[in-house]
Amino acid sequence: MEQSRTNNDTPITEPAEDRFGIDPFAQALAKSIRKISSPEGTVIALNGPWGSGKSSAVNLVLHHLADATEKGELTVMNFACWWFRGEEALALAFFRELYAGIGPTLGDKFKKALPKVGARLLKAGSVVSAGADLAGASAGIGTLASNAMSWAADFIKTDDTVEKLQGELNKALAEHDKRFLIVIDDIDRLSPDEALLIFRLVKSVGRLPNVVYLLVFDRELAEAIVSERYPSEGPHYLEKIIQAGFDVPQPRQVDLNSELLRQIEHICGSPREDALVRFMNVFYDVIAPEITTPRDLIRITNALSVTWPAVGGEVDRADFVGLEVIRLFRPSLYRSLRGSKSQLCGTGGSYGRSERDNAAEMSELLLGAVPEKDKQRVKRSLMRLFPRLETVWNNLSYGADSAAIWSRDRLACSEDHFDSYFRFSIGDDVLSRAELDNLIAKASDDAFVKTSMRAALGVTRRDGSTKVKLILEELNLHAARFELRDVGPFLKALFEIADELDVDSDKERGFAIGDNQLRIHWLLRSLTRNRFDLAARSSLFMRACKTASLSWLVDFARSAHSDYHPREGEPPSAEADCLVTMSDAAALHRLTLKRIRAASKSNELTSSKRLGYLMFRWRDLADDGGLEVKRWTKRQLKVDAMIATFAKAFTSHSWSQGMGMAGLGDTVAKRNTNANVESLNQVLDRDQFRKRVEEVAAKGGTDEAARAVSDFLIAWKKHDAGRRRD
Repeated sequence: MEQSRTNNDTPITEPAEDRFGIDPFAQALAKSIRKISSPEGTVIALNGPWGSGKSSAVNLVLHHLADATEKGELTVMNFACWWFRGEEALALAFFRELYAGIGPTLGDKFKKALPKVGARLLKAGSVVSAGADLAGASAGIGTLASNAMSWAADFIKTDDTVEKLQGELNKALAEHDKRFLIVIDDIDRLSPDEALLIFRLVKSVGRLPNVVYLLVFDRELAEAIVSERYPSEGPHYLEKIIQAGFDVPQPRQVDLNSELLRQIEHICGSPREDALVRFMNVFYDVIAPEITTPRDLIRITNALSVTWPAVGGEVDRADFVGLEVIRLFRPSLYRSLRGSKSQLCGTGGSYGRSERDNAAEMSELLLGAVPEKDKQRVKRSLMRLFPRLETVWNNLSYGADSAAIWSRDRLACSEDHFDSYFRFSIGDDVLSRAELDNLIAKASDDAFVKTSMRAALGVTRRDGSTKVKLILEELNLHAARFELRDVGPFLKALFEIADELDVDSDKERGFAIGDNQLRIHWLLRSLTRNRFDLAARSSLFMRACKTASLSWLVDFARSAHSDYHPREGEPPSAEADCLVTMSDAAALHRLTLKRIRAASKSNELTSSKRLGYLMFRWRDLADDGGLEVKRWTKRQLKVDAMIATFAKAFTSHSWSQGMGMAGLGDTVAKRNTNANVESLNQVLDRDQFRKRVEEVAAKGGTDEAARAVSDFLIAWKKHDAGRRRD
């Protein structure tokens, strides 16, 4: 981008429009072009990265040369190289432009010398051949040059050599005081081979008297292209062509800041006096550091002109501009912020104890994609926008009164107003291409995978499901894009958090089937089937299972076992469909039993949301008729809290709705609580359990545990009554 008169991408053309101090440089360069002693094909380079203001600088140079042009002392030729595609079209256009610009000044005797030079060079292939070879052409330059030759066919004589023609042209140009400036801008827009061709064209024409070239490009990019094509020469290749190179002056940060503040005020209005200090704090910590070029400034002002009118009355000015800057210049961070509402809003836990425990996780989630050199600054900017992060990272706590003030001022850190700041982001029903690519690219990063998935759990979509469901489904579709070396680390990370991802909100409803456990099963098969043989596949899964979460390990081991020991009447799975080898399936059987036993000695088993299922799998794995699990449950039944835990484990819910066979049907469905007690004797003493349920229920209480026991007992009694009626 360049400086502009308004919020657009048009370069400036006059000194009065210069707000970043480029004009003094442009004046000096124009004076040099006008006064340089005896130029002979002098090549001047104007260097600068994309968006630094190169085209604006060129326009200002031409402005200061306008007087010389009007007096006939100088002819300016602007070669818009990016209008032409392909080496042939580019080379032909170059010589046509030279002829159109220089030809009228030459005498009749020498007027045809220039097109003859171009034609001979094209015919010889000395201009285009290298570019063609580098582009992969195998047939040489003949075809490439033949069409271009038709333009200059009338000028060519068999006895004209390039040296002779060049001498005639040099003599003709030297006899005139007039100078010619050939400006070639936007070389950056060309393909690598086309950019190289421009340099070859300039070099091939040679040292023409009174001719000056002004080449405009990003030097770092050009040197990278040259180094790739000509590794033995590197940057020396350009040094042989360019006599003088200048960098576009970088605007002072203070000038960029001043212009940005002016534009924000124009678009968003001025902050209230009592909000001014906070506005400037956000400006200098969050906004200004990201705006380093004139093009950056135009990008944000263009964005604000569209987004601010839609939400201006609902958000804080400073926070909105800050988040828009992050959206434009740090999109990965923006997506992480958008999906982390529960971790960013409010004041957090008491005195920040639980918050500080999450410091490493939040750093990975929010700063994982931020370059190391920027992390400390970005961390400060995030704490400025979301004070709760000061609790996480800086051991500073905020009270409830702070949260009330944030809500009153409609700040982004207020849970009530957070969503207003993200209305222009891609919806959570869609996984952006960039987000998907990032997940796949960093699939081997254990911390990144886990923090990304955990963050996705906190994003509720419009259908009530979490973003984890969407991610698992998308990754399943793109499994083939995973690098083979990344599959193992990714599976290990996924296995470790699989139990956390097993949430009821992601279960399919109605006639559809599927939950996140099944989605992980589908994904792992897509990642490995037809990509690894059975031995390699088995090795990957066995390593992942060593640190897998308990319920997932039990599920996976059961699937692996069923590949070789299917239900009665069904054949074993084909080798291509087996998860692990037969010996590893047996090893998984032993590992799972060992893990369940260990979990029974801690709170891991009793805290599992799938406790009932795990108890029955324990019975099957031990293959002892339930003796081992019953010994464990006998001890647990003595503890009142465990009665509530078992009651929850064996309670389920269903929904029923009257169809209206004798009148109008029900408009809404009725929730039914069921006691799953039919097979309890396989894992515990059913009678003793009933007695303890009644004892605990009789004690009453209003907490969740007491209600769970009471509801379970009522459902059990209904179950018994139903059996008696049957």
